Amino acid sequence: MNHRIIDSRRSLYKMLYFLTIGFKKWEKEKIIPDEVYTGMKLMVYECAKNNKKPPANIQELAKILTLPSKQWGILDVERIFPPDASLLDKEYGVTIEAEDFLENIESTEEYEQSIMKQILITSRKKTLDSDYRSIRAFLSNPNHSVITYHKLYDFVYRNVKDAQFQNLVFSCYEEIVNITNYRKCPNCGWTLEWRKGNWRCNKEDVCHFVSDVQDVSSFEMTDEKLMRMTPGIQKYVLLPGMSEQNIAKKLRKKGYTVTMYPNIDEYDIRIELKNQVIMIDVKDYRNPWQLANYLNNLHQSKIDSNVLYVIPDYRVQMISQYQKKVKNYLRNELKKIIKIYSESEIIKLLEVEENEEKIK
Repeated sequence: MNHRIIDSRRSLYKMLYFLTIGFKKWEKEKIIPDEVYTGMKLMVYECAKNNKKPPANIQELAKILTLPSKQWGILDVERIFPPDASLLDKEYGVTIEAEDFLENIESTEEYEQSIMKQILITSRKKTLDSDYRSIRAFLSNPNHSVITYHKLYDFVYRNVKDAQFQNLVFSCYEEIVNITNYRKCPNCGWTLEWRKGNWRCNKEDVCHFVSDVQDVSSFEMTDEKLMRMTPGIQKYVLLPGMSEQNIAKKLRKKGYTVTMYPNIDEYDIRIELKNQVIMIDVKDYRNPWQLANYLNNLHQSKIDSNVLYVIPDYRVQMISQYQKKVKNYLRNELKKIIKIYSESEIIKLLEVEENEEKIK
């Protein structure tokens, strides 16, 4: 790839990054964050390069960003962002695709999802394998999505010895101001909010695909301070983590030797079969294009036929033929190497030893 293309991609990454960060902050703040203006300036620059009329103000910018990115008129943006997805949604603000874009970049700036990246980086620098496993397991347990401050404090100081680590784990949670405004999600245990005549679990509300979120209960009243996982941790750690733990639990019952997050999260699950070792990587993207884009950009050393990519069952329920759509977006040379399964499919595939031959 020549330097001009690389520089163009970097410029587009910066534009999307600042626009997404800025509009996410604006969802919580009363004034327009500086990042929105920075992103707008970068978009004006990209529009000028592409002979496209630039947005003259924030209102015009927001209107453009509610369109699919292929309609923005900016060359190459479709190489790093789904062509059929917008960055903003009129109903709930920053789209899931935009949040997934943010989650996938290698930044550790101070936004919710990056906390887990900081935990991972710190684990690898200090070789804190045991601490990392404890934290990931804790944050993958629906019983911990809403807990008292005392229980959170107790876990942190019993299981996490590193002071920097302790602060990062606390940053995965936020205080619930009025618990009576919420109901308990029957799937992940997080806080349901009443929006437009329905109880919804976080922005995307994937839990209603696997549980009846109308049959809900209130949280138990307590005098203690209640904490919940931040929305980013609920979406990017708890939900896929529940799938990871479910897969591992069922495989252990079948007698397989299973290691969670081997080599400090090189992959999610390591499975020892009779004649081979299989790695499982659970990937949770709303848009199949984004999973394919991730796989298309893997370093050659990471492309391995013994790695199975697994999609949580709720994704397959939400989007018909998810795996096929991912395959269609893959580079031709990867289509026969990359193996993609749903959560249920991988369990069935590994249920009996005879199926080992199918994996090879």
